[in-house]
Amino acid sequence: MRRVVILVLLAATSSTMAASVNVTYDPGTTNVTEALTGFGTSGDMMDGMDVTAFTAGGGSELVQWATTGPGAGASIGTGWSLAESGDTFGGYWTLTNNTGLSMTRLFIDAGPGDTVYDISWPPGASNPGPDSGTEPSARGWTFQVVNGLGDLDILATYRDYVAIGGDAPVGDLFRSLDIQFTNAGGFGSSSTLVYITDTDNIMFAGDLTPVPTPGAFLLAALGTGLVGWIRRRNAGI
Repeated sequence: MRRVVILVLLAATSSTMAASVNVTYDPGTTNVTEALTGFGTSGDMMDGMDVTAFTAGGGSELVQWATTGPGAGASIGTGWSLAESGDTFGGYWTLTNNTGLSMTRLFIDAGPGDTVYDISWPPGASNPGPDSGTEPSARGWTFQVVNGLGDLDILATYRDYVAIGGDAPVGDLFRSLDIQFTNAGGFGSSSTLVYITDTDNIMFAGDLTPVPTPGAFLLAALGTGLVGWIRRRNAGI
């Protein structure tokens, strides 16, 4: 009987200490750009990305990414930071929380930094070919925790497809990464998380733009027609 009790206690303990990383993909709104610069991007090539940290109680802070040294960049907020140095293909991103509060979410919009996320293609492939995915992005690297997982439950969602040169999106390029800490305690203060995810740069600054939905196109057309009708009426035409 004692053995059964011990086994039950061990099972309960292991379940409470369980940690997980789930990666999902949200096509969202397709963004278009003319071309990529290639597949080599480092921390000092993503200036302008919007990084927003959300803390328990509903607080949030947005900090733009900036160069911190040769090949390195970071968003440094009030008591928290996200930093990366070297080539993002296999390079480490380090998230640090010293806010005194647990962090519930980190949202990175790479678009304002003329940057996109490049995941492994096809998703989940252990060794995709060098020419797989969108040209010329080559191989990517899907979100992977390297250190600091502990008892965290992480939901990492790549959002908003990116299409190149007028072609339909392939499905390996995304505009943003949404990291949510879904365990009860969130990402606690005095904690560090190290992860990998790959990025690429777009060729022309400011060229990454969302494609309006068909409904938005229709509204725009109706709006243009209405303005023209009002002008003609006022002119007595």
